[in-house]
Amino acid sequence: MENVVKVFCVAMSIKLMPKQERTTFHMDYVYAGVVSQILSIVQSSILLRKVEMQADGGILVLFDTPMKKDVEEVINIAAQVRSMNEVVLRKFHMPLDEQVISVGIDYGPISYFASVYTNHDGVFFGNSIMRAKKLAEVKRDSVNISEDIYMNLSEETRGNLFGNREMNGEMSYYCSQLINIRMRKWVVENS
Repeated sequence: MENVVKVFCVAMSIKLMPKQERTTFHMDYVYAGVVSQILSIVQSSILLRKVEMQADGGILVLFDTPMKKDVEEVINIAAQVRSMNEVVLRKFHMPLDEQVISVGIDYGPISYFASVYTNHDGVFFGNSIMRAKKLAEVKRDSVNISEDIYMNLSEETRGNLFGNREMNGEMSYYCSQLINIRMRKWVVENS
């Protein structure tokens, strides 16, 4: 007997530097360190529902966001994740024009499929997960959010986002160079 449950979640897709761009053995260590730090950041949230490592090397994070302030918290987490880009570049003395991390965020119904015949965790799937992945691939070194997320943000946070852009006529999105101020302070102090 199978069980499919539909939930409304915020899907965050974190796109990391592709394997073919990690040209040295050293870069694989950088990648592992970045993944570890990102997992620490997202797992600190009480809104966290699920974290999955994707086959393409990305990370899928699902958050329960029953209230508007919860969406703001997810945006703050995205800013922390994106700030990891600067930290990594400084810490490993990489060129500052190199981009390691991008984030895509969308909101919508997500289905959860769990089989009682296996011991494996269930699988999450749905359009909002696919849209979050596409948003993460649109532009490197930015936080790209869907219009649904944008409509649930405060005026202050909306002011930090660049204008509405079309993605192949498929959907519109907003992007930002959001950073976490405490992480930026660390980068400045340790440069």
